[in-house]
Amino acid sequence: MKFASPLILALLAVIPVLLVLWLRDERARARRLALLVDAGLLETIATGVSDARRGWRRGLGIAALALTIVAAAGPEAGGKPVLLPQKGLDVLFVIDVSRSMRARDVLPDRLERAKAEISSALPRFAENRVGVVAFAGTAFVQCPLTTDVEAVRLFLNDLTPDSVPQGGTALAAGLEVALNAIRAEDDGQGVSTSSTGKKNSAGRVIVVVTDGEDHEGGLDPIAKELKETGSTVVLIGVGSTLGEPIPVVDKSGHVSGYVKDRAGQTVMTRMSPEVLNEVAQQVGGEFVDGTSQPDLGLREVEAKIASLEKRDLESRVQTEYVDRTWIPLVAALLLLLAGLVLPERSAS
Repeated sequence: MKFASPLILALLAVIPVLLVLWLRDERARARRLALLVDAGLLETIATGVSDARRGWRRGLGIAALALTIVAAAGPEAGGKPVLLPQKGLDVLFVIDVSRSMRARDVLPDRLERAKAEISSALPRFAENRVGVVAFAGTAFVQCPLTTDVEAVRLFLNDLTPDSVPQGGTALAAGLEVALNAIRAEDDGQGVSTSSTGKKNSAGRVIVVVTDGEDHEGGLDPIAKELKETGSTVVLIGVGSTLGEPIPVVDKSGHVSGYVKDRAGQTVMTRMSPEVLNEVAQQVGGEFVDGTSQPDLGLREVEAKIASLEKRDLESRVQTEYVDRTWIPLVAALLLLLAGLVLPERSAS
């Protein structure tokens, strides 16, 4: 059972107050009678008056008030479970967690800013399924596709450069893991194949967040497969093009130095719009310069998603609740009628 307006139930706090006032009134009444009439004569004078009946009447009135408050809160009882179809998109965030994402040309750093902006935007993706893929030198699914926004946020917050044991920036690996996640969903849901024999994954969006420092290559075969699936790919570039040193951060969060190369020179990391533009063209997607926008370009991603045709997601089971307000109302009415019928004086 649940209530349509549960806050109204707070009014039930008035019931114990009424009970206390009732007891105080009874005691005051008894004191007044004791001053006016001798205790031995009280039963003779008050013939037919029943304290118990008067108490019952008041008690029934207070109980009726309590039931009326419960009715006002709108009690609802569960009915039959109903299978509700759901339409939306599958949105995979492929996030670069390489050491270069610790550069602080975007505050507090590239990775933390990306996590914060995505986390803030998650409620606006609530009607879709959202997943997270982390990549550096290798890639893995950090959070499978789900409609549970809070679960996605928890997995997202756990992302650090230590999440992926192998260093580097293998953008192709991140896209391949995302592609495999899409294939797994297609296989699980029996997505129909196109005339070319390829799975049609329209309704799938891959959002890559990276600084574009791709040192691994090997993108061509993945780009071809992404095009064939019909997935929409958006690449968000994070970081400045001027260059920024990569801080070495200790466990307490303090910067203890900067990453240096074998020659002892400080390594400078730059966001590479050229690389990301080239990747976007390869996969048939688009590049967004996130550094030039306060939300890293996620509003553009949302607009893109809003323009895409929704697909059927897995159906959700929902229990339909039936309004049961009439039950406490009828009970309250019966108690009031009983109180009216019950006299304070007995027949004599």
